[in-house]
Amino acid sequence: MNILSEDGKSVINLKTWDEVFERPGFKRGVDPTEIQLKRIIGKYDFSDENHCGLSSCNTSHKKGYLVVCSNNIETNIGHKCGKKHFGVDFKELERTFRKDINIRNARENIQRRSGELEFIRERVGRMWQPEGLEFFCKVRDLKLNKEGITGALRVKLERRAKSGDEKVFDSVRASEADIVLEEERLRRELTESEKQQLMVSVPVGIIYGVRAFNSFSVIRDVLHDEMPALLNELDALDTSLLTDTQLLDWSKRLNSIDVQIMSAQDAIEDCRRFLVDSNIKFIKQHKHLI
Repeated sequence: MNILSEDGKSVINLKTWDEVFERPGFKRGVDPTEIQLKRIIGKYDFSDENHCGLSSCNTSHKKGYLVVCSNNIETNIGHKCGKKHFGVDFKELERTFRKDINIRNARENIQRRSGELEFIRERVGRMWQPEGLEFFCKVRDLKLNKEGITGALRVKLERRAKSGDEKVFDSVRASEADIVLEEERLRRELTESEKQQLMVSVPVGIIYGVRAFNSFSVIRDVLHDEMPALLNELDALDTSLLTDTQLLDWSKRLNSIDVQIMSAQDAIEDCRRFLVDSNIKFIKQHKHLI
């Protein structure tokens, strides 16, 4: 169980019931009619059960809250007991506690990412130059230059890039074995005309890294534009000046760092596979099938 400090900026971790019971000011057998709840300071989910801190309950449970009463006495209250005895007030304290925990987690996340700032900068820099920049330029030129991939082929590749469809097929006249399979499927014999017209698809090859034809721009967007700008903002950030909403928004933005870097890495790998000479040659040779 994590105990939230008065200012909501730090926590104390308690791992056992004994650690809870040994806290200064902790009391068991509290009469709910004689107290008012001040705030919830911790939520627990232990492996073993223990009695509820309310004298009117005393039921054993594993899950609940550590609360501070108006007289600064601490006790443990089961989730259901709290709602039963304190109603709307307890629900409001739950809401406030969840918000305080979220704010504290956001603040910790920002501090952790700030500590990783230089590492992330170096990683982004290594990905962008020379490899990321080189791959971005090569695929961009293939799409934009007249001697590259243009016209209908470009449109078809963009469509495949969007769906991730790498496999290329050709239609050929059905073999005797294909005809037998079709007759078994239909549960009848094919006429001579049907046999002559029956075509089947056969695999011709694979367009490796076809997603790169669209995703190449992610390399520039993430590694050159978005990530450096975000890291510069983080470097200048003073969390003490942020509102609760701003802390949550910043934490959410920073949580996207790993996903963004991974998307750029995936785009780089797609480009690496796509730009192989034999792959480009295959695309141009089989453009009528793509």
